[in-house]
Amino acid sequence: MVKVIAGLMGSSVASGSVHMSQPEQLRAILTLLGRHGIRELDTARVYNNGQSEQHLGATRETVEACNLTVATKAPGFVPGSLSYDNIIRACNDSLAATKQQKFDLYYFHGPDRQTPLDESCRAMNQLHSEGKFDRFGISNFRADEVHQIVDICHKNSWVSPSVYQGVYNPLLRAMEPALLPVLRGYGIAFYAYSPLGGGFFSRPMEQLRMPPAGGRMDQMKVFQTIYVNDMSLELLQRLTDTCDKAGVTVREAALRWLMHHSSLGEADGIILGASSEAQMEQNLAACEGAALPDSVVECFAEVSRQYRAAGKDEMYCV
Repeated sequence: MVKVIAGLMGSSVASGSVHMSQPEQLRAILTLLGRHGIRELDTARVYNNGQSEQHLGATRETVEACNLTVATKAPGFVPGSLSYDNIIRACNDSLAATKQQKFDLYYFHGPDRQTPLDESCRAMNQLHSEGKFDRFGISNFRADEVHQIVDICHKNSWVSPSVYQGVYNPLLRAMEPALLPVLRGYGIAFYAYSPLGGGFFSRPMEQLRMPPAGGRMDQMKVFQTIYVNDMSLELLQRLTDTCDKAGVTVREAALRWLMHHSSLGEADGIILGASSEAQMEQNLAACEGAALPDSVVECFAEVSRQYRAAGKDEMYCV
């Protein structure tokens, strides 16, 4: 069974979620996760300007009581962000904010193509040698960069990445041919973020065309660019009709597809987010559902085939 990891980003990287902005709200979600047997939490230094990590620190006792482990990420993307000193500083700041002694998993959030990879990897090895995290993760890197990172780590006998976090859902499947064979060759697990396409598989059509203020599509315009176009909406309507006939919602079908019919295996996972306790409960229930009817699986396959044939399914990294 594919693992489920609870993502704590909220509606956007910058603003988080108003429904998880107070410790008591987050405690309720953490308790819910514990009841469902979820064991991994995913956050990042940049989520909600650092408040996501601080909220975890404020609820540390609940995190421990529910046997939850914490993964977070060193900021990337900006030139110089993955310098040796910045990675060391970011990890120490994250440990202080979350009130953790060590992280289960610590990532490069994204590439910094100005800083040499050997410098960045050296910093991760230093942190690992100090016992500040157990597993090294990378996110949003190209396949050729994965090769480079692993090669650098192996040549220097440094800790090597064991998890890659990237975008993957029934519409965006470019990682299957472009990245997954590389990861499998190195024994690196894949954790899928945006399993619901930033709301594409969970919101009504009219909200996709005109996103409500404050939602993910509104706050993170990149999701509109990636998911909302004439072809994607036409395919979504076809999928909706098929799901209606099968008696399943598109949201539920997308998550069940990832759990039972995707290219993910037992070592892999999906990053499951939510903006409220009720939404998390709904998403977890969907992940616990059975395999889909053949008609829905076939529709997903056809939707993906047409989207890829049109050249729109090309994203798996930044």
